[in-house]
Amino acid sequence: MKRSVHRFFGIALVAATLLGAGSCLDTPDVVDPRIQLQKDIATIDNYMLSEGVYAYQEDEYYKIRFVIKKLGTKLPARSAATKISADYKLFSIPPGTAPYEQGNITSTVLGGLIEGWRTMAMKLPVGTIADLYIPSGFAYGTAGKNAIPGNMPLLFEDFELKSAEISSAEVTQFKSDTTAIRTYLTGKDYTDVVYDSTGIAYRITTPGSGPQPGWFHKVTFKAQYKLLTDDTRAVTEVLDLKPQENITDSRPVDYIQGLMIGLQQLREGSKATFYIPSGLGFGIQGATNSSGTTVIPANANIIVDIEVISVSQ
Repeated sequence: MKRSVHRFFGIALVAATLLGAGSCLDTPDVVDPRIQLQKDIATIDNYMLSEGVYAYQEDEYYKIRFVIKKLGTKLPARSAATKISADYKLFSIPPGTAPYEQGNITSTVLGGLIEGWRTMAMKLPVGTIADLYIPSGFAYGTAGKNAIPGNMPLLFEDFELKSAEISSAEVTQFKSDTTAIRTYLTGKDYTDVVYDSTGIAYRITTPGSGPQPGWFHKVTFKAQYKLLTDDTRAVTEVLDLKPQENITDSRPVDYIQGLMIGLQQLREGSKATFYIPSGLGFGIQGATNSSGTTVIPANANIIVDIEVISVSQ
């Protein structure tokens, strides 16, 4: 019997570790990881097609497939230091009659988990239940694990992200950041500031009347970034942000968490300013420009001016 048809949302994942592997391998028995990746993707796509599970693929680098069964409402994992808890059932692709394992992850640091989980836990809102179709290179690779053979693409069925707990250092930084933002705004004459329970603050300067995006809707928008400590000068050339341009075919979940939250507050046609604590921005990594120069320092609170051009499914 065919599985029910679900909408599938692709996720951006640049397979740098796979694509960067050398083409000259030491032994003829070792499969080029790029070839294995394409083989895994073909296996996954053929299985999904045969079962009536259809994928929307938005970019050639979108490797992980996932089907959302229940969409959560809380923020995804923030960083590799976040501790997550999750349940899942693990199958080969195509699945056998029984799962390899029916397991759970309990308060485990995200950075120590397989790459597929790390990626998805930072995209899926907490509370989400989804089926994850993961190529072997983002799972257990050539070595496999226990009964799982090497080079096996995997289906993590009913993967439920139950919690995402930030570190104590991040909690301390978050308190300091939100205090700094409130102090900054108190010194202004604004009467329309909204303090969101997530820690961001914002002002909608031009209300829109069009559709309002959800986590995975496509949004075209303009963005301009400033530092809270230097609000007279826009930051340009931030590689992850593409500032000053219309950003198209992107989704709230593809951005820093402050914009994951912020974009969902705005209707098409809106203009707004967001005040984002560093932990919901670029965190301890900060951001660099095309020359590698730091333009947003570590633990910097930021101001983001947004204009939403269009919203679509």
